[in-house]
Amino acid sequence: MLHFLQEPGNNNHITRLIEKYWKDTLNQGPEVEPNVLLLNQIHHQIALQEKNPLRIVRMYRVLLAAAGILIFGLLFTTLFKPSFRKEEIAFQKVYTPYGGKTNITLPDGSSVWINSGSELIYPVKFEQERVVELKGEAYFDVVKMKSPFLVKGNFGQVKVLGTQFNVKAYENEPFQTTLVSGLVTFRTKNGNEQELQPGTQIYQDNEKFRIRTVETELITSWKEGKLIFRDEPLINMISQLERWYNVQIELKSQKLKNLRFT
Repeated sequence: MLHFLQEPGNNNHITRLIEKYWKDTLNQGPEVEPNVLLLNQIHHQIALQEKNPLRIVRMYRVLLAAAGILIFGLLFTTLFKPSFRKEEIAFQKVYTPYGGKTNITLPDGSSVWINSGSELIYPVKFEQERVVELKGEAYFDVVKMKSPFLVKGNFGQVKVLGTQFNVKAYENEPFQTTLVSGLVTFRTKNGNEQELQPGTQIYQDNEKFRIRTVETELITSWKEGKLIFRDEPLINMISQLERWYNVQIELKSQKLKNLRFT
């Protein structure tokens, strides 16, 4: 990617691709959505220029105005046996830093809201399975198709066909998946499976996974720009507030941990 951008002969290509978007971005203010179409066009131009199919092309940084949304593109070549046919597979990585949130559309038309401090990796084109990888929290509105939609991570795997659900999988925090509509199957890394019904949540309780009924609005309101707490201990709120406002919160007294807020 860096080689492509530094090549003087590519200046006209780059200017035509980004000039209009740059002007539009300046007029949008701080709330800027990632232009995945633009990124795909840039990747296409790079692919036309590259002569060596085994070269790894990395897009290190695309900074989208003040929103601070980072999008990384990884283009690599895999070798399929026994046909020995070479095929390029490109992946996008979208990272939302603390203090922000991002909404993107996946190649199948599904929508994803990515919360603060979260990362989503997905291919620019889905194959037989629609597979994405998540670190952090995201809300999925999945288009129904025959091919399954899989969300993978260090927690295990969430499998759906078409549904709305929220996955919370931050490091050093208990895992949660909350189903708004449709049907979800959750598989642990050990291979155990459990099904969720709308209005329920599977959550991590120490080493076990349990299911409970929840008010989905409390779990998913962040994508609408709201944090809603109902009789919640302060200690449970702190990590969400830190990510939301990009600050560090220190409790001067341990007595504050159990204070409840609505």
